[in-house]
Order: sequence, then C-alpha cells, then structure tokens
Amino acid sequence: MVISDDRMSAEIHCKKIPKGKAKSFLSEENLLNFLNEYKITFGIDQKVVQLIAKNKISIKKFPMTIARGIPPKKGTDGSITYKLDYSSEVDRNSNWNFRDIMRIPSVKANQKLATITLPTKGEEGINVLGQKLKAQHGKPIQINAGINVIFNEDDLSFYSSIDGQVSITERDIKVHPVYEVNESLSMKTGNLDFVGSIIIKGDVPTGYTVKAKGDIKIFGIVEAATIISGGSVFVAEGLAGLQKGTIKAEENIHIGYINQGIVHANDSVYVENSIIHSEITANKQVFCQKGNIIGGSLSAGQLIEAKDIGNRLSTKTHITLGINQLVHDKKNKLLTKKKELDSTLTKLKTIGEKLNNRQHDAKTRITLLRQRHSTLKVMEEMKEIDSKLAKMNAFLGSEKKAKIIVQNTIYPNVMIAFGKYKHNVNRMHKRVNIKLDQNEIVIRALED
Repeated sequence: MVISDDRMSAEIHCKKIPKGKAKSFLSEENLLNFLNEYKITFGIDQKVVQLIAKNKISIKKFPMTIARGIPPKKGTDGSITYKLDYSSEVDRNSNWNFRDIMRIPSVKANQKLATITLPTKGEEGINVLGQKLKAQHGKPIQINAGINVIFNEDDLSFYSSIDGQVSITERDIKVHPVYEVNESLSMKTGNLDFVGSIIIKGDVPTGYTVKAKGDIKIFGIVEAATIISGGSVFVAEGLAGLQKGTIKAEENIHIGYINQGIVHANDSVYVENSIIHSEITANKQVFCQKGNIIGGSLSAGQLIEAKDIGNRLSTKTHITLGINQLVHDKKNKLLTKKKELDSTLTKLKTIGEKLNNRQHDAKTRITLLRQRHSTLKVMEEMKEIDSKLAKMNAFLGSEKKAKIIVQNTIYPNVMIAFGKYKHNVNRMHKRVNIKLDQNEIVIRALED
C-alpha cells in the first residue's frame, strides 16, 4: 500500500498471490481490513475493491488507485462591475470633428459607478485518511470609495456625490470636480467637454471648443475659439476673436480684454482693459473701468461702466441699456409662437364642439380623446410661454433704472439706446452719467 505525500490518494500494490489462497486472501472483507490498517477510511473505490475480491484483475494491472480524497475548493474572488464606459476613446463616426481627440470620463451626481460582487466561501476537502482539509476563501475586491464617491451597503454599489471626472485606480474610485490641462490646447488634448469645471494653464487656439457645466478658467489667450460655461468664465489674458471667437457663460465673465469677440453672460461681464469691435451682451452689467469701448455693440440690462466709450476717430459704437437685444428677439419669437398656438387652440375647440354634436360611436370617441389630448398639450405650451414672457417683462421698463457711467470721455458717433429711446452722441463729453429721464436720454456730469 502506498499513500501519496498529500494523502489524497492511495495505491494498492500486488506482486504475487499465494497459491490456493487467492479467493480467501483477496476477499472484500480482507481488503477493507487491509485498508483500515493503513487508516484509509475515505474515498475508497468500491468497484476496484469488488473487482480485486472477485479476482477479475490481472496482476499486471497493479498498482491500482483504490482510494481518492476530495481536494478543498477555493472560493471565488470578489469582483467589480463598472456601470458605464470609462474609456477616453472618441467615437469617430461620420460627424467626427478631427479636434475631438479624447473623451473625458464624466458622471453626474447620484450616478451609479460600479457594483461589487462579494467573494464566496471555499468548500472543505477530505483526504483518504478521513481528515478534513481547510478551504481557502475567495479574496474580497480591494477598492474603496475615494473623494466624492459614496459606497451603498444595501446594493454594494459606488455612487458619485457630484458631477465630475471619474478616476479609477487599483485602490479607489474618485470623482474630481475639476479637469485640468497643464498646457495650451493642442491636438494632444483636442476639444474639451466636461460636466464639472475646467482649468487650462495655457491658451485656447483658433478652432477649439471648450464646454463645461461648471466654471472655466483659462490662464492664457482665447483666440477664434468657442468657450461655453454653465458657471462663470475667467480668462487671465483676453479674447482675440477675429470676429469668430465666442465666450458664453450662465453666470459671470471675467477677462483681461476683448478684441473682435462675441461675449454673452447671463449675469455680468468684467473686463480689465479694453473692448474693441466686439459684440457684448449681459443681462446685468458690463464693467470696463480701465480701458476703452471702441466699435461694435454692447448691451446690458442694468449698467455699463467704462473709462472711455468711442475714440477720437469717431468709430461707430452701439450701446444698449435695459432689455438687451437677445431678450428682445426671444420675446418676439415667443409672442409669434403664442399667436400660432392661440390659433391652433381655437381650431381644436371648434373641432371639439363639432365632435360633441355627433353621435358618439367608437371612432368619434377616439377622435375626441385625441382632440382633448392635443388641447391640453397646447394649453401647457401656452402656459410655459406666458411664464417666460412674465420673466422677460420684468426687464421691460428696466431702462428707466439703467445707466451708463463714463469715467473719462465719451466720443461722438456713439449710438445710445434705452429700450426704444435712442440718442446719437454728437460731441465729446467728460466724466458723465447717462440715464433715461422722463422718456428722454440725458447726459449729466458725473458727481465726484
């Protein structure tokens, strides 16, 4: 009898069977007693025992494995399943922009990032001596909830607590609220589109687009590029737009200078130096305290303040106060749409009256249901338009409170408009405050 070193198997050897004693010597009982002498109690192959006992195996078949143990079964390791595509690869379809080089792996607040599968326990084994063998349990996945990530014990899942960029390492999952580029944009980085804030420690060259749901901070120059922010925009140098460069912000814009650019802020625009031949709109204020406003058009809901407006060459410059042109255009579009909806509603009511006068068969009932559904939908659209118009009307009349402050000089050929009231400046004025007073644009000396 030979037992393996790991005691997981046993072999029976037979070199010679005594003559005349084969039947009794190889009986099943004797074989089992023989195994018992070696303390072999588990995994005995009963078929082999029976074959040997019945003398149906040639001596040439020996040695034979007569017992086998059951090895321990290792548990399954824990795993993690990611719930979205974290790849930075861009889908290069037929609409692909060659400047779209990479995709920032972005998520929104409360979005599920990944789910953990717990490890399983191992199953014990047993050797031919009947001894139990300990099993190795599966290893848990070693990954933690990093900054701005929450782990939910109920569904064993990771969730983002903010909008931001996902970062995955062997140790943890993080969500960063800011995406940083430590150089000027180039074909290495391409266009940027991010749900958080973006910081660019360089320039944004012509042709590139930067979009962010949060703030955008640029330490260099913006050329004929497009910058769109759901927060505020900060540009350390300025915008050299070549009449194409555009900056839009849901909040404020802070910038060094604007030259041939298109700028719109839902709040205010703060310019450190000059605004030259540009199109500027702000729902609240435009500040240009240290520089000139020359050429182009500026529109603000409350205040425009500058060192100088216009220049000695009498360059045509348009200044609009109160309801800005964009709001005015939007209002006209809404009024047109409301008129169309009102006409549609009248037609639907006429159709409804005719249907109610008919006998209500199945076809008529279906048509009437559709008519009522369409009527409700149109009424909801009209209600939404009325709400938007009400907000816009809050700007109407704001020109009466709006003003222009010129700290140094306003030059001739500056066209000033307060709503529907207009005035073309025909001579130079020093340090003035311009307002709408009793439906007339008045230019008064600025009080010290």
